Amino acid sequence: MYIFFTSFFYLKYFKARDEERGKAAVENLKTEGLNPKFHLLDISDENSIKTLASFLKNEYGGLDVLVNNAAIAYKMADPAPFSEQAEKTIQVNFFDTLNVCRHLFPLLRPHARVVNVSSSAGELSYISSKDLQLLFANEALSEDELCGLMKQFVDDAKLGVQKGKKGLGKCVFYCISKDWY
Repeated sequence: MYIFFTSFFYLKYFKARDEERGKAAVENLKTEGLNPKFHLLDISDENSIKTLASFLKNEYGGLDVLVNNAAIAYKMADPAPFSEQAEKTIQVNFFDTLNVCRHLFPLLRPHARVVNVSSSAGELSYISSKDLQLLFANEALSEDELCGLMKQFVDDAKLGVQKGKKGLGKCVFYCISKDWY
């Protein structure tokens, strides 16, 4: 879910990739006295992101608040292979969200705010390797370095490196995908 605010018009946009569920959520919010509008957004689709950016620029000229809350998470008992779960989760939660930010950050007005939402599963403490915790917490870590770490994580997952000295556990891919974009 993405929510965009433009203060000049006081509009709130509710974003979702599933049109039926998104519209149902908007109708539910209307019963609470709110007046959100719906715009379809699939963050894994470049054209969908560009369409949204163009719409927001043309209609409102910019953004005051961007709330990033789009994510996927597999259940712990999901039978999908770890490598598949890691790849899909990192793609959506990190790379696709990063792509949304690249397209929408140019629309942020002066003094705009970005809110990144994550669950408690996104805590560094879930990474058992202290070295990796320090690496991810390093404020000097560049975007390119971070992208490289994400790609390395997926590559390691495909090779079967799940636990041990690298500190990669089942929920770690969710943790690292949500806190560092």
